[in-house]
Order: sequence, then C-alpha cells, then structure tokens
Amino acid sequence: MSAVQLIRQCRDAGIRLQARGDRLHVEAPAGSITPELRQALVDHKADMLALHAIRARLLALAGTMGIPRAVVDELPAEELEATAEQVDLCEGHTDGNGDPLTQALLTFYLRELADRVSA
Repeated sequence: MSAVQLIRQCRDAGIRLQARGDRLHVEAPAGSITPELRQALVDHKADMLALHAIRARLLALAGTMGIPRAVVDELPAEELEATAEQVDLCEGHTDGNGDPLTQALLTFYLRELADRVSA
C-alpha cells in the first residue's frame, strides 16, 4: 500500500490525518483504527509527512504567485506524490540562474496546474 492509498483509506473511514511538525496526528471514530491500520500508519508516516510538506510548500508558493488555494486543492494525490518525488530528486541542485531547482520546479508546476484548472 502506498501513502496515497493509505490516506484515501483513512479519509474513506472518516479518519482525519494532520501533520504537526514531525508528528502525525490522527483523529478517528472509535474502533476505526485496526492494528493493521495502525502499523500501516507507522510504516508510511515519513511518506505522509513528506506529502504534507510538499503541499504546504505549494500552498505558500501559490499565495506569493497570486494563484488561488483551490488550484492546489484540486491537485490529485498521485500528482502530489510524484511532485514530492521530483522535488526530492532536485533538492540541493540549482538552475541556470543559481536559484534552487526545487523552487523553479514548483513554480513551473503551479503555473501549469493553474492553466490546467482554468481551462
């Protein structure tokens, strides 16, 4: 199971997940967290926190670019996961102008996403 599948499973079960620093806060209806689900949350915690972090970066950048929050909210979880993987690969590298490559990637991605949502 991927982190995205686990997030969907939790959402479908009425379980709310929130990142709080390096902790994953879980609010769940009584009895909805099985031992298997608890273990899956432990196993995928780092991936889920990474997805939250990239979404937070996209939201912050969208705000500075004048892109509505709804554009980021429309982002499918699979694309968010792919973006997190790409950002991880670009971390520590710079573009031709000496700017962080991750910033250039996220800026490009947000512009493309905004164009796609408005089309």
